[in-house]
Amino acid sequence: MNAFPLLEFDRRPVSQYHLVGFALTWNEELTLIQPVEDQQFLLNGYTIFRNADVRRWRPIPKDEFTARAAALHKLRPRSPDKISITSIRQALSSAGKAFPLVTIHTERAKRGVCYVGRVLRVSQRALTLLDISPEAEWNDEESYLLKDITLIDFGGTYERLLARMARK
Repeated sequence: MNAFPLLEFDRRPVSQYHLVGFALTWNEELTLIQPVEDQQFLLNGYTIFRNADVRRWRPIPKDEFTARAAALHKLRPRSPDKISITSIRQALSSAGKAFPLVTIHTERAKRGVCYVGRVLRVSQRALTLLDISPEAEWNDEESYLLKDITLIDFGGTYERLLARMARK
C-alpha cells in the first residue's frame, strides 16, 4: 500500500492543465507532489505549488486509469531530501541547494512560459537565477519576484538533461 495519496489538482484559471501526482507533503501555503507524467505514466521530478491557486482537488480512485497505470508500473514515490516548503522562499532556496536546476512558472503574468536555471540567490522578495536556454547554453542572471512565482519544478527529466548538457 502506498503511503502517499495520488491526487488531481485543478488550478484554473491559473492553469488550464490539471496536476496529477503523489502528494508528499503540504502545509497551509504550499503543496509538494511527485507528478505522474501522463504519456508514459512514470514519476517525473517534483512540483511545488501555491494552495491558494487550487480551485479543487480530488483523490484518484484505484479503479481509474491513472491509478491503475501507476500500480502496473509499480510507481513508488519518495520525498526529496532536504526540501522545505515552509515558504516559497524556503522552497526555492532548498530546491536550489539540492538540485542543479529549477524551473519556475509565473502563470499569472506569463501563461505558458517557464524559466529554467541555477538558483543563485533568494531574498525576501526575489529569486535570482542563472538562466539556461533550451539548447543548454548559460544566459544572464535574471530576477523574478517571489509573489509572481506560481509553480516550481525540479529533479525532472528536462532539468536533469539540461544540467548534463550544459557547459560549466
